Amino acid sequence: MSLSMRLRAWLSGHRHPSFDATSDPTPPSPAEPPHALRQHFAVNEREILGFPVYSIAPMQFGATDGHSASAEALHELSPAQAADRAVLYILPGGFVNPIKERNWDFVGQLAEAGLRVEVPLYGLLPDHTVEQALPLVREVYSQLVTDHGADKVTIIADSAGGSLALGALTFPTPCPTPTSLILNAPWVDMDLANPDIPQYEAVDPLLNAEQLRRQGALWSQGLVAMGVTDAQTATSHPAVSPIHLDPEVIRATLGSTDLHVFCGDKDLSLPDARAVASKIKKQGVQTTEHYQPGAIHMFHLTNSREGKHARKTMIDIATTGGAGA
Repeated sequence: MSLSMRLRAWLSGHRHPSFDATSDPTPPSPAEPPHALRQHFAVNEREILGFPVYSIAPMQFGATDGHSASAEALHELSPAQAADRAVLYILPGGFVNPIKERNWDFVGQLAEAGLRVEVPLYGLLPDHTVEQALPLVREVYSQLVTDHGADKVTIIADSAGGSLALGALTFPTPCPTPTSLILNAPWVDMDLANPDIPQYEAVDPLLNAEQLRRQGALWSQGLVAMGVTDAQTATSHPAVSPIHLDPEVIRATLGSTDLHVFCGDKDLSLPDARAVASKIKKQGVQTTEHYQPGAIHMFHLTNSREGKHARKTMIDIATTGGAGA
């Protein structure tokens, strides 16, 4: 473990709980795309199903008349034209915390590699639930598949985004299979029922399992509003807790994808990250597990040596679509 990672773990030694929708009705505001991002990349915003979706891509220009290269005839290419491959980035935050500057930094690094990156800002608790988020993520993914083909789309899902990624791909019907799926410390069980979680929570300086369970229960109630399940069983439905996905659904949805799971061992997400990777791998899905000793939750977003290496690996996966990158 690098010195910077040890320092991060030490500085986080006293938990600083994230915003808790069960006690504070005013969520924090999302970070705007940084000025540097807008300077160096094409940043477009549109609304889908009532929520903002950002598209970040290399800034490319083409001739309006198909052959003239004069400055007057040039126009900025659309995201679909500016990049061959695309990434759907599904944010972390426990369904309560919005996008942060470090997320935008990661998005910029992906775009720097020549990728188009779609970032849907799905609605958060207490005002929104999975009821609005699942259709949004499915629609954004569908548009990427239309523009690029599923074989050129990678999904990168951080923490709570892991639930949304697998839920959107599989519910209510299977979506086209992305070429690669990267899950970073995925939250795949709203109940956090894995018996190994307490021992990892004891060394996790960031996450609080009981608080997460409360947030997961509120988030899952959207399935009740959708008429999918009842209040008592909502948190165990695979649309929000994909640890419970049926093997047949896994094969139908993920059979040809290249799955990568990243997690540190100072992260209470690790037991379920291992469990979901194992479950998917048993269905014949190409699966690579990247477990980092001494690393904290979302370590790939840090400036530690381990974080930089993880991001480079993810960028290599997204730019090549190659298995075992």
